[in-house]
Amino acid sequence: MMLRDVSSCNTYNYGDALYWDSRYVQEAGSFDWYQRYSALRPFVRHYVSTSSRVLMVGCGNAVMSEDMVKDGYEEIVNVDISTVAIDMMRRKYEDVPQMKCMVPEKFLNSDLETFFQFW
Repeated sequence: MMLRDVSSCNTYNYGDALYWDSRYVQEAGSFDWYQRYSALRPFVRHYVSTSSRVLMVGCGNAVMSEDMVKDGYEEIVNVDISTVAIDMMRRKYEDVPQMKCMVPEKFLNSDLETFFQFW
């Protein structure tokens, strides 16, 4: 696998799967971009029922999906352009049937309409 030095990268690289693959290899631990689920829980619970099918776009290696499953959510599909992040998530959550993790190839090579037909 080819990796990039992410220390000099800027936000223009955020759409590049290779950037994210390198970042997840080089940086240990999980990372939640916005907030942890505990801070967002009141809003999520108000707008999304636990029986809803949840699509977590750009999941990376965040623990938000894990926390949502612990809170009773029944089906969460985690997607990301980084195969490294998805491989990490698959290994970590292989025994959690409420969570699926994937790099949606149809999405990477098409438009959103095609992705939602896949979903």
